[in-house]
Parts: sequence; C-alpha cells; structure tokens
Amino acid sequence: MYLFIAIIFIAELIIAITIINYIVKADKLVCRYNSYVEAFNPLCETCLQYIRCVVTNVNQSFEKVFVFIRKKREQIFYKFIIMTALYLFLIIFKIKTTNFSNIYKLIGAIRDVATDFLV
Repeated sequence: MYLFIAIIFIAELIIAITIINYIVKADKLVCRYNSYVEAFNPLCETCLQYIRCVVTNVNQSFEKVFVFIRKKREQIFYKFIIMTALYLFLIIFKIKTTNFSNIYKLIGAIRDVATDFLV
C-alpha cells in the first residue's frame, strides 16, 4: 500500500515539474514578446500619429473640394440667372425697338463685362 502511495506521489511530482517547466517556458516567451512590444511601441505610436495626420489632411481636402464644388455650383447658378435676365432684356429691347441698336450694343457690352467678371 505504501508503494502505491509512493508511486502516485512520484507521478504527481513528475506532472507538477512538467507543468512548472511549461510555465517557465511560457514566462520566457512572454518576456521575449514583451521586449518586442516595448521596442515596437514608440514606432507604432509614431505611425499612428502619422496616420492620424494623413486622415485629417484627407478629410480637410475632401471638405475643401466640397466647398469648392458648392461655390462653383452657386456661381454657375447666379451666372445662369444673370445671363437669362440679360438675354431676356436683349430680346425685349430688340423686339420693341429696332431703332435703338445702340442700347442693344450697350447691353451686349454689359453682358460681356458681367460674363468676364463671373468667370
């Protein structure tokens, strides 16, 4: 009976030593990976800051493009309104008065100047 208890005790010691050996190996691996992480951490922080700056710049660029498109759309809309009004006045003056060609030429010149300023 004592022999059986001794064999079980020795088996438990062997299992405990094996588990302790695996724990020590795992601890060494964790320490090694920890040193890699500590060495990589500043580089990773620098890369993340750079990526943050790039994303911010891209976001600002898109905002500027959208603002530019909005301004151009408004500019084209106002240009269309002015050109429509000027052509309407030109048609009205041409239909009502054929003798007033000077007024027609003056309005045409005003239209050209307004077009140059809008572009």
